[in-house]
Amino acid sequence: MKIFSSHKRSRVARKTPHRAGTQSLSQFFSLRYQRGRLVQQLIGFLGVIAIVVAIQGWIYPFTYRVGDRFPNGLSARMTFKVVNNFETSRIAKERERLVPLIFRNDSSTLKLAPDQLKAALGAIAEAKTLTDLSLEVRQAFGLIEGPSIPKINLTNPTQGGAIDVSTDVRFRFEQLKQAITPLDARQSDTHISSIIDEFTRLIQPLYKTGIIDARDLTRRDLGLDSPLAIVDANVELPRPNPLEDTELWIAVSITDVALSDLLNDAGFLGHRWSDFPRLETIRQPLEQWMRNQVRHTLEYDQANTQLARRWAGKQVEPVYDLINEGDEFLPPDGIVDRNLLNILIAEYEASLELFTFETRLARAAIVFLMVSILLVIASWYLFRFESGLVNSWARLSVLLSVIALAVLIGRLTSFDPVRGEVAIVVATSMIIAVAYNQRLAVATAFLISLLIAMATRINFAQFTVMLSAATIAITSLQRVQSRSTIIKAGFLSGLLTFVVAWGMEILLYPSDSLYYWFDPLLLQLCLKYAGWCVLAGFILAGSLPFIESTFGVVTGISLLEMSDPSHPLLQELVRRAPGTYNHSIALATIGEAAAKEIGADGLLVRVGAYFHDIGKIPKAEYFIENRPSGAVNRHDTLAPAMSTLIIIGHVKDGVELAEEYHLPQVLIDFIEQHHGTTLVEYFFHAANKKADEEPDRKQDVEESAFRYPGPKPQTREAGILMLADCVESASRTLSEPTPARIRTLVHQLTMKRLLDGQFDECSLKLSEIHQIEESLIKSLISMHHGRIVYPESTKVQKTA
Repeated sequence: MKIFSSHKRSRVARKTPHRAGTQSLSQFFSLRYQRGRLVQQLIGFLGVIAIVVAIQGWIYPFTYRVGDRFPNGLSARMTFKVVNNFETSRIAKERERLVPLIFRNDSSTLKLAPDQLKAALGAIAEAKTLTDLSLEVRQAFGLIEGPSIPKINLTNPTQGGAIDVSTDVRFRFEQLKQAITPLDARQSDTHISSIIDEFTRLIQPLYKTGIIDARDLTRRDLGLDSPLAIVDANVELPRPNPLEDTELWIAVSITDVALSDLLNDAGFLGHRWSDFPRLETIRQPLEQWMRNQVRHTLEYDQANTQLARRWAGKQVEPVYDLINEGDEFLPPDGIVDRNLLNILIAEYEASLELFTFETRLARAAIVFLMVSILLVIASWYLFRFESGLVNSWARLSVLLSVIALAVLIGRLTSFDPVRGEVAIVVATSMIIAVAYNQRLAVATAFLISLLIAMATRINFAQFTVMLSAATIAITSLQRVQSRSTIIKAGFLSGLLTFVVAWGMEILLYPSDSLYYWFDPLLLQLCLKYAGWCVLAGFILAGSLPFIESTFGVVTGISLLEMSDPSHPLLQELVRRAPGTYNHSIALATIGEAAAKEIGADGLLVRVGAYFHDIGKIPKAEYFIENRPSGAVNRHDTLAPAMSTLIIIGHVKDGVELAEEYHLPQVLIDFIEQHHGTTLVEYFFHAANKKADEEPDRKQDVEESAFRYPGPKPQTREAGILMLADCVESASRTLSEPTPARIRTLVHQLTMKRLLDGQFDECSLKLSEIHQIEESLIKSLISMHHGRIVYPESTKVQKTA
């Protein structure tokens, strides 16, 4: 939606006889005028309120920034408390360290252990020898045969033998087999089931606590005193404190979940072997099996652990230090650093608590009054130079909204470490320059810079830097012909802003040492300002299409894109109305040259010339430039009034085509205004001649019926196009276009348009009209220059 799109100007009304009721009509328009003024005042009032809210006018601003230098030092203005961040952080970290690590327990694998043990014991009971067992079962119980170990005879070292390790393994196998096999072989299954039943009861308490992976002990750097919180894998923990509900988790220590600690004599399982006599007889091989076969069930829940620790750290009450009134913050010629800035912020917040509601209200009223005065001064400028903006409540309200929003963002970004208020002023000013003009952009930059300075530093240097940066960028944006123009403006603004910021700091904080001139903090701040200006240029260049569509403006970039001959409308024009297309190309050439002669926008005139006659496409054969040589003139069978309607209708048809193809309003204005309210003389004289032949119809020929509906040209560019259009068309009728005849023709047509009042509503001066006239004469003479008649051509002519 185009907020700032131009409304179509009303066409010139036809003459109507005077009617009664003029007094009531004037009263109506007077009331409408008063209502308009009331709307303007209401918008201004709301704008002032928006700006007061944006700068937080009810409190005084915080004016300190990192790098500020105070030649006389700085002391506390009141007694207040400030948070000791170091001590508070230390206590918070200690509190976080005490939060138990959260582990998720999935006991499904542990519950399978009894069945796995039963299968392994059954295999041992059925095996007759060790070799009958599978490798997996032997490894699980540690029944692996190894190589023989040499045995040394201490009395005679030269004599010895070998210890057969396999003998020990077979011995342990036989012991385990006897332990699980009763005397009556028929009761073997029952005996193993009893062992499994005891084993199940032995490990059943571990279903809730689980078993931790030994690798987690080293990976998490866990000690014996590290607290753990065991949570079932399917339980969803609350937020923001996952350990808030103590019924959802179990507090344990490392020794409660580490299998090696559980199995030793002092561990939980080590104490319980005596309660299970069948298990105690096979304790050693069973412990070996458990170490090899029982898998860990606990998985570390890092996300919830960190969340719980952060929550615990935030619950720590801040530790405060007391600052007494008069305590020295900075020695003379000291510089504000980050630590001191935190103290100054604490002092600022403490002082705000002393402001009562009445005090804040009074301050807001004073700020409201000051902003109102500034806007009243600005309104004089708007009424004097931007009356069109003031008379449109939509444009005025959006402009004030942009100013209020820029002040708000500028205040928020002015704090450390961003310090980006200069970017907001530069970007906003460049947008106004693109959308309107440089003069309004400079005025806007001045107002925004002043308001941001009031809302932040109350510092002359800051105001100067912002205004200088914006002004430099604005002066580089006379015409936006390409995106590089905006980027170059940003670079130029950044370069000069660096110099201005550096110079202002040197002037306001004099030092007897040249070292301060090249102080790293000072240079860093100046570079930051320069960088923000450059970044503002890049951001604006990237968002240019959005700005164009929002504000309804057309930059040189868009004009260049629309001047491409492959544009659908131009392709349709060259196909259906080739004569009109050639006329438009010639008109664009001479019109652009005339515009540049007086400093107008030549590119805009050129593109406007391309599209000004697109309304001739639907009825191209009714216009002489498109009629082939020898073809029948279709106007011969029409009445002059009907022919006039067709000729005049190309303006309305052109507007409709332009809207259908979404041409910008500025080009639609060229289509509407390039004939102004001029007279279609040929058919007017034809109508008069016909009326002379029929005296009784003389009164029916009215001049207003043979004039274009207008409006008259509203801009210099539209006036240039009108004059160039009529002289280019007329010059084609000259049989011998000598320089003298061209000069006479152009002067006559210029005077006719001038005396007809066609330039009354645009800002063309008489001197500029004269310059345009001379430029058109020069261009037409060059287009119609004489040519050499070659001998071959002469011979052919004689033969013919």
